Amino acid sequence: MPRRIILLTGPDEAPFLCELFLKLDPRIDVTAVQDLEELAAAVDRCNGKARLIAFLTSIIVPPALLSRLWVTPYNIHPGPPEFPGTHPECFAIWEEAKTYGVTAHEMTARVDEGPIIAVYRFDMPPRPDRPALCELAYVRALDVIAVVARHCARSDDPMPPIDETWSTRKRTRIEFRAWRRPPEDAVPADLERLARACGGT
Repeated sequence: MPRRIILLTGPDEAPFLCELFLKLDPRIDVTAVQDLEELAAAVDRCNGKARLIAFLTSIIVPPALLSRLWVTPYNIHPGPPEFPGTHPECFAIWEEAKTYGVTAHEMTARVDEGPIIAVYRFDMPPRPDRPALCELAYVRALDVIAVVARHCARSDDPMPPIDETWSTRKRTRIEFRAWRRPPEDAVPADLERLARACGGT
């Protein structure tokens, strides 16, 4: 039976990722899906006997669907373990983090709490803005998926966790919506940094 991979990702990334896995092993049965309905259908077709890899998607896979998978699923997304939760790039700019990055981890019932299997960090550029930081993270995410794909193309075993832990402060959408509205007494420097952090959101 061929090894099965389900990729939960966007339409632009799907062809490249499918090609990546097939180059590693042409026998792999790889399917790309873009939403939960397509994902549920793909899981049904293989009776859960597949590896799910979510790549740069904001879709949260519900626990009931994760529990049907026989092979450890992974999520690859922008943001290092210091910034779990929503809009990590925005909070990293606002808090003037020195580094940023991309994290790969096991998908669990609770978001951004699964064992971490890879982290790629890079120095924050001077006076970063959100679009530029997202672009840098995108490039690093391609490096991360290459590492994860090499393992998953040849094994259904879990990747070993690395010595990284999640921050206990997980940012939420409610916090983000409240934070992006500056107080009336905000100083110009704060307003400028907030504009860089929230550009395009």
